[in-house]
Amino acid sequence: MESDRIHKLTEAQRVCLRMVLMHLSSKDIARELGISPHTVDQRLRMAIQALGVANRFEAARILAKYESPNPYQSAVYQTPHVAPEPVHATVGLSDIHGVRQSDTGFHGSAVREEQIAFRTPAFATSGSFINLPFPTPGRERNDLNLLQRLGWIVSISIGSAIAFGGLLAGLDALKRLFNV
Repeated sequence: MESDRIHKLTEAQRVCLRMVLMHLSSKDIARELGISPHTVDQRLRMAIQALGVANRFEAARILAKYESPNPYQSAVYQTPHVAPEPVHATVGLSDIHGVRQSDTGFHGSAVREEQIAFRTPAFATSGSFINLPFPTPGRERNDLNLLQRLGWIVSISIGSAIAFGGLLAGLDALKRLFNV
């Protein structure tokens, strides 16, 4: 019964349904086929009507099931011929700063060799610098204590007052310049 309905589909409708199965939109399908999106939608509507389903995805699944009855291999059994995952070379944090781990006995967290360029420098994460009131690469969360928060509030308000005073002084100077 289902095969009778699928035989009613034209090749153009089948092509559109195969592309729907690849999660392409009507605009993307139209671009690929060199037709208008309206034509794609019309073909899909006719295919949905011929198959008697509710939407384009169900129609695409029915067509895929008909064309290849067992499209996916069960994930229960893993063949022994699959290559194992590659082991990446890792470098300790002390290796980044030029000291070998074996020399210091340091066994901290390790990073892959290609990630070294993306590590946050040690000075950016140390407590020697001022904690900023927004997330930074080394410190993703805003973890300021109460005193630091109050300090930033006072600093920002003083900075705003100075900036506003500078703006007023500049405007006053321009007024005096043009009133001469």
